[in-house]
Amino acid sequence: MRIVRLFGAVLTTLTAGLLLATPAGAQPPSKLTDHITDSTGVLTDSGRAAVSSAIDRLYHDRHIQLWVVYVDNYSKFKPDNWADRTRDATGMGDHDVLLAVATNTKLYAFSVPPNVLTPDELNSLQSNKIEPAVGAKDWSAAAVAAADGLDKPASSSTSSSKRIWVLIAIGVAVVVVVLVAVFVIYRRRRRRRPGQVNIGGRDHSLGQALSVADARLRQISDYVAKHRESIGAEARTRFEEAKRHLAAAHGKEASSEQEAIAHANAASTLAAQAQTLANTDVLAAHRTRRRRGTASTR
Repeated sequence: MRIVRLFGAVLTTLTAGLLLATPAGAQPPSKLTDHITDSTGVLTDSGRAAVSSAIDRLYHDRHIQLWVVYVDNYSKFKPDNWADRTRDATGMGDHDVLLAVATNTKLYAFSVPPNVLTPDELNSLQSNKIEPAVGAKDWSAAAVAAADGLDKPASSSTSSSKRIWVLIAIGVAVVVVVLVAVFVIYRRRRRRRPGQVNIGGRDHSLGQALSVADARLRQISDYVAKHRESIGAEARTRFEEAKRHLAAAHGKEASSEQEAIAHANAASTLAAQAQTLANTDVLAAHRTRRRRGTASTR
């Protein structure tokens, strides 16, 4: 009987030793059924919502599926080995990324297909974003950092592509403007004849300048006569100045062709300004009369 009791005691001790040797809370690799698996219960409701939103955003932007799993530890497996076996069990492909975090040991595995990130991008994301969050036990931040880090390369390439196309468009526009400017200058030089003077960037012979000025003065003169009561002081002032310059242009026809053209051009410009101001005055007066008529009807 003593031998039996002794054997039972030894068996109990060995069994307890085996149980103690098995990592508490260890989770072997297995098939994942959800993109967020929190077997340790470390995520708060707000943390889970943040991770879920980041996963959805990543899939919307790049069609990459991020799987996040939290375990106490990896049992007898190394992190990368645990992740590889879990990928195989779940049937993950080239657009699936796995982040597996062991919360007791603060170890993690980040399994990313080579077509998703370059080695430099992967190293930067792990060392600058994921590892600090895991080290601080900010479990939801680690997953959000992984999702956002996977999303940024596509955004960066898209932005770079847009910038390249913008620069190309600007370059083409500059070339077009330069070509147009060269063409205009060439045409002006070919069309210029003796007796023409360039004033204010415009090539006009004296006859052309006087003809344009006369036409504009007749137009504004008729308009002022028709809408005399509605024309304001500023429009009238420009009109009178235009008439003075036109008279000066005619006075310089015989003595100085260049001065005559300058006065004619000034008369044309002032007449056009007077016309614009007069149009505004007449339109304002018309609106005022219409409002008064509406008010009286009421």
